[in-house]
Amino acid sequence: MGISSKDRKNLWGKSGNRCAICKTELFNKKSNATEFNIGDECHIISSKKNGPRHKEITAYDTADNLILLCRNHHKEIDTLVDTYTEELLRYIKQNHENWVNTILKSNIDKTPKPKFLIRITSGKELLEILSATGCRTDYDEIETEDEAEFIGGLAQDFLDYLDIISLSEPYEKVKITLSLNNMLKDLESKGYFLFGEKKLESWKFGDNNEKLEIATLVIKKIESADIIKVDLNNASA
Repeated sequence: MGISSKDRKNLWGKSGNRCAICKTELFNKKSNATEFNIGDECHIISSKKNGPRHKEITAYDTADNLILLCRNHHKEIDTLVDTYTEELLRYIKQNHENWVNTILKSNIDKTPKPKFLIRITSGKELLEILSATGCRTDYDEIETEDEAEFIGGLAQDFLDYLDIISLSEPYEKVKITLSLNNMLKDLESKGYFLFGEKKLESWKFGDNNEKLEIATLVIKKIESADIIKVDLNNASA
């Protein structure tokens, strides 16, 4: 039968065009560029007898049996079926849709975006920025499938390090710094620079406002016109 247009709109609308696990933006469109979609409409309960988490239910292609994920996490949930049970996926789906409904509709759009970000050139700088409560990422328009996979993987790495750093001992942080430094070198070798900052922001959770340290990371192509080059040697005193 397939997923109806109504259920598809329901899923994408409630999910906010974001992966329910890593929050990566899934669909990008610019007026003069090709459209790219790295999102998958994933079944919580498979209709196939040998499929992930299969059992007999009334309907398989309805919005309540679908979770919106990036391709990496789609593969992960269907591979690690003992970890990603039906109950866990329903919890992740509901939690993500609540996040979209409360956080993205709150003051997130009103948060002033920084006009200037400093280029990150060392793993130590990146470690300091990722020592935050949350992280948002941005990037230039995606032009190829390989680029989508690469940038999407980086966005996931940033979130993974965000979780790891807060629990790491000093010795482990030194090793993480080396890994982050290698990440920056790989990024530059592929034609990108990384810019970022960490700021204290006011976020609304229900009726409560909280101050959270949020990392902002922006991946820009080296030739991007948005990059302003400053020669400090010739700068006025």
